[in-house]
Amino acid sequence: MQTENNMTGAEFLSDLNVLLSTNVGLNKNVKQALRRLGEHERADQVYIVSINHDMTFTISEEWTKNGESVFPETDEKRSFYYDRKLERELERDNYIYIRDVNEVTNEGLKNIMHAMQVRCAIFLPLYISSHLFSFLCLSRCHDEEPWTKEEIDFLIQVASVLSGALEKELILRKLVKHHALYQDFIENRVDYILRLNRHLHISFSNKTFYSLFGDSPDDVIGCRIGDLMTEMDISSKQLEAVTKHTDTLLTFHAQLARRDEVVFIEWYAYPVRLGREHIEIHLIGHNVTKYREAENELNLLKTELQTFSESMFPMWKSIHEGITSNADEKDELTGKAETFNRLYKELLSKIGYKFAAHAYRS
Repeated sequence: MQTENNMTGAEFLSDLNVLLSTNVGLNKNVKQALRRLGEHERADQVYIVSINHDMTFTISEEWTKNGESVFPETDEKRSFYYDRKLERELERDNYIYIRDVNEVTNEGLKNIMHAMQVRCAIFLPLYISSHLFSFLCLSRCHDEEPWTKEEIDFLIQVASVLSGALEKELILRKLVKHHALYQDFIENRVDYILRLNRHLHISFSNKTFYSLFGDSPDDVIGCRIGDLMTEMDISSKQLEAVTKHTDTLLTFHAQLARRDEVVFIEWYAYPVRLGREHIEIHLIGHNVTKYREAENELNLLKTELQTFSESMFPMWKSIHEGITSNADEKDELTGKAETFNRLYKELLSKIGYKFAAHAYRS
């Protein structure tokens, strides 16, 4: 098969591959490809129609000979017209060829094609995972000359090339999006992330960790983790042992001195096998400094309460025994004292068992 400029079908497909693979912008390249295809096939309209999961359709890309859109832009969703006869033709031939619009049995589809001034059309499936189904569509509005079997075979190859390019672009976009999400995760959603080799030397660090030691990853890459975190509640041998058990998840705490402050980190370590002999240890760390500080404040408060309890206990015991021994001489002051005794006893019981022991000791 030859084009109007004596280009063979193989040459056309080769040029189409080059066009769709150039890094100019897929949408621009697809429009150019549809224009070339329309001129080659003497079509008045070439467009890509995508069937969405809610059974509506959208025109994602189009080229028309007169420069007018196949459908005017609108926010209205257009329902997909289902036709059993055309479905059987698609299953049998892997394309739909409408030789005469008047032969279409579905009135809705016939009306919309009449509105587009279509006389004959061919629909070739594009397998793109972002949609339920997509078609490459070519329509003739003025030329009723039918497509030959050779031309249809050529168009099937064109659809395959176009489908592959669109799916490749979709995969690349997903990879870029997932990479951006991953970068956001390691830099902003988790406090610290490290990768260690089996000898516990750092091979990767996110910014929040290396910022504790300098301005670039080079300040920590290659360092042994034990040299940076001198106060860990596990030994280096325990951490190295993680590589021997692929289902191990090790939790430990470490303390870092940063300038005039101390940072407490809770680490989760697990092995990742990257090859038969290549194993890394991945560490995810959470800054628990504020919780450790709160814990220290709570312990200090408990100490102060214990001191208060021990100094107040003799006084409280004396009041308690006086009230008990003079039960028949209660007055307003006595009632208030009993209330104090009860509330104080409840306070001691809530503080801890060591303090409650004082309250109930006889």
